[in-house]
Amino acid sequence: MTAWRAATRLALAALVLVAPACGDDGEPPPVGPGPPVEQMCKHGYLGEEGAPIQIEVTALDSSDAARPVSDGDGVDIIMPPQGGRVIFLGVRATNLSACGVQLSGSLRDTESGRVMSESRTVTLKPTGDGWGASVDADISTFANVGVCPNNWSDRDIFDHDYEIVVQVKDGEGRTAQQIRKVRPACNEPEFEVECRCICKHGYILGEACE
Repeated sequence: MTAWRAATRLALAALVLVAPACGDDGEPPPVGPGPPVEQMCKHGYLGEEGAPIQIEVTALDSSDAARPVSDGDGVDIIMPPQGGRVIFLGVRATNLSACGVQLSGSLRDTESGRVMSESRTVTLKPTGDGWGASVDADISTFANVGVCPNNWSDRDIFDHDYEIVVQVKDGEGRTAQQIRKVRPACNEPEFEVECRCICKHGYILGEACE
């Protein structure tokens, strides 16, 4: 039996063991509404409840450290575990629950208007000052914006000016967004040749990179 099949059977068995009891008529007992997200979240609420959400944009660099992003900054194009190239966009945020935060990030070609984006639900780690942040060591807390292979932009992804948009939405539907003008760069020396190959304008999938 393959490992994944065995794991699947174990998971199904566990579900049977923890399945809720049914009433006499075979119907499961009613379940009341759960507690609010901020009560379920072990990290609790960040900042001042009810105040407008505030965010600061961050991005992972080639040394796997998150740093703030301002207008005109460079952002690193990084090889992720799944292959290709991405820009990891994160946030520091306050005045929202640390859990259940919908994080969206995008890279926009300002000349063609074309956009690559990614969205996910994350938990922000409290930083001790009323704010929470994407975690350097956990790429799942960043929007993994796939930008290469480049079959979407009319320019090279590297060494040209683009626009990033980062947005968060909390469980109440409140949002906050920041936009930055940036210049992506292939800054991983050991992967630079391949990065500049698959991120160039006109790259053809399967093309050899030398």
